[in-house]
Amino acid sequence: MTTAYTDYTYYTTTYLGTSIASADFARLALRASAVIDSITFGRAATDTDNTDAIEMATCAVAEEYQRVELDGNADGIASESIGSNSVTYTENSAKQRTANEKYIASAAVYLGSTGLMFPGFAAGEYSGESASDED
Repeated sequence: MTTAYTDYTYYTTTYLGTSIASADFARLALRASAVIDSITFGRAATDTDNTDAIEMATCAVAEEYQRVELDGNADGIASESIGSNSVTYTENSAKQRTANEKYIASAAVYLGSTGLMFPGFAAGEYSGESASDED
């Protein structure tokens, strides 16, 4: 996938987003679209029935990407003690895992009922036949 599933105009006029600046949107939407591809197992790229849900999910994930960027990508502080100056840092992998969970949750609000996130496949999905062809 080399293009984003949505654009800044959709973000501001349909999704009614305000937190992402125009200059940052293309970058964030491209990353968000990669997440959408991953969690839909590539189905979003060819789906024509759920384009609005896909665009809304892309906007939601793009906003979540921005939140994660603003929070910082480095290890976070898990705990800190003033006496004896003890600082415990979270593992970067745990922080990334948490970010990925947020991306998926953001997308699921819009894609959860579409079937695009289903990890299996529908009858005929890969054979070129539709489920209605089996009757």
